[in-house]
Amino acid sequence: MAGLTQFEKLVDEVRLFLTYGVPPEDRGQAVALVEKYRHRRRALQLLRQYYMDLPDAREEAAIGLSLLLQRQGIALMVLSTPSTAHLYAVSAEEAVWLGEYRQELDAELLAFWGYARWEDFLAICKPVEELGEYPVEARRTSPECPACGVGEGEEHFFGCVVEICPWCGGQLSRCNCRFEQLQRDCIDDEEQVEKFLRILEEKGRIPFSRGQAPAYPGTGEGLDKGRP
Repeated sequence: MAGLTQFEKLVDEVRLFLTYGVPPEDRGQAVALVEKYRHRRRALQLLRQYYMDLPDAREEAAIGLSLLLQRQGIALMVLSTPSTAHLYAVSAEEAVWLGEYRQELDAELLAFWGYARWEDFLAICKPVEELGEYPVEARRTSPECPACGVGEGEEHFFGCVVEICPWCGGQLSRCNCRFEQLQRDCIDDEEQVEKFLRILEEKGRIPFSRGQAPAYPGTGEGLDKGRP
């Protein structure tokens, strides 16, 4: 597959896996869905994972994709087949099967999506036929961090190279503020990392917004601002 783009490679991989996981009479429908989403990376990651694993060993074609929720660069998506529907957590890099759609999730997963009770989460899980179709074209109204994938207004994943330092306005992952706040010359253990994260959260982290990009390193006094 030399010379192929990442999308073309993904499409080829999905089509290869589905030939082993879908009966010949249903492959046309399966391939049509792949082609429909050939320019949507998350959709292709999801289809690739589905055909690689075939949950419950059911050899069925995927016939539809829907978006349920999205948070911190991770999409909660529903993949439907003629007999059932599956729930996946999908990033730009991978897809993880969470179980059949409307099957109870554990408390940790619910908390990530902002729900304390299963009943509250279940209330947003409409019947599959009422779910909207995952868009074929990417929406440009809600930008994502180019490094960690969080949406506008969300906190970056800790360590993201795009996050701005609230002390100096520089690049948090490279400025000296972490050493100054910890009063150390270096950070060499997990305890210090966790301590700095607590200090950072007390100060107030700067969420992602449109136009943020990796910046200059910065210092506690901002002495390097404006330097070439």
